[in-house]
Amino acid sequence: MTAIDATATIKKGAPEPGFDKTAQRILNLFFVLNSSPEPLTTEQIVLDSDLGYGSGNIDSDKRKFRRDRDKLLERGIVIREVRAAGAQETEESAWTIDREHTFAAGGLITADDADILLNAIDQTLAAGSSTFAAPLADIRSKIAYLTGMSTTGEAPIRRSPAVDAVWSAFAERCALRFLYQNGRGEQRERTVCVYGMFEREGTAYFCGLDNATDNIRTFRCDRIIRAWRPSKGYAIPADFNLNDYLFFEFDFADRPPVAATFSFAREAQADMISGLTRGRGGLMRTEAGWTWTVDVRDFEAAASFCMAHAMDGMRPVAPDSLKRAWNHLIERTVHEYARA
Repeated sequence: MTAIDATATIKKGAPEPGFDKTAQRILNLFFVLNSSPEPLTTEQIVLDSDLGYGSGNIDSDKRKFRRDRDKLLERGIVIREVRAAGAQETEESAWTIDREHTFAAGGLITADDADILLNAIDQTLAAGSSTFAAPLADIRSKIAYLTGMSTTGEAPIRRSPAVDAVWSAFAERCALRFLYQNGRGEQRERTVCVYGMFEREGTAYFCGLDNATDNIRTFRCDRIIRAWRPSKGYAIPADFNLNDYLFFEFDFADRPPVAATFSFAREAQADMISGLTRGRGGLMRTEAGWTWTVDVRDFEAAASFCMAHAMDGMRPVAPDSLKRAWNHLIERTVHEYARA
């Protein structure tokens, strides 16, 4: 089940969340539980003012939380209590969505419609891993459930709460606020208007306008620690092209981009260079060979990328900080080889 489906279910017949604090709190509760990779404790929930609790009266907030769980249950969303093995009754509980027993409300669909949709989804899933595999598998299960078609023998789809959260925000065109951990282990809250999603080597990514930098940035879904319900609608710019943001290893750093230049040997083939540079940046052919200029955020990663393609004649040209990172990488490699 995705956040979009449940949100639509909750909203049905209810006042606009902006005018109904209870409805807004229930929506927030559902979304944060649906997007969390781990169960959340009672304390994490009832002390969180962003969710709509945190009034200062913890007993009152616990009663609200209990009523909110009941309201979600009325709409088919089961919130399950989780206790560690051997935990006592007095110990704090944690909470998560019971996906096995949670279903969206039924709707009208003909057998022919269902057959066409199921075949299309099966062909898409059979083509290989996809960022959208979990939402598609969700849709497939619901169609089969609503029409009484058998789901026996279906391959299990590994769900990712973070991907669900990003996908929901993207589909609703509402900015997503989340806690993000970068490659150095540093955590920071961000709010991003998601413009697109893609997958590389089994990992889901998304890119969009980042409020912290006011630039379009690319993020890894699996580095999201926690996400809140999307808010503040946005529109994707007409000139946005996802292909312009398919990343390299050197795209991930909280630093402004700097133009870096690399060279290739004169004999390097144009098709090899085109595939390696993925259409990013600018390529130029000179008498000495090819040069490639592209924005870089992480010079160490850029030097590693260059080293990985050194056999293709790739070398760093500018700026000096890139060349220093390259020389440091060579020195470290030589030192480790000498120790071995």
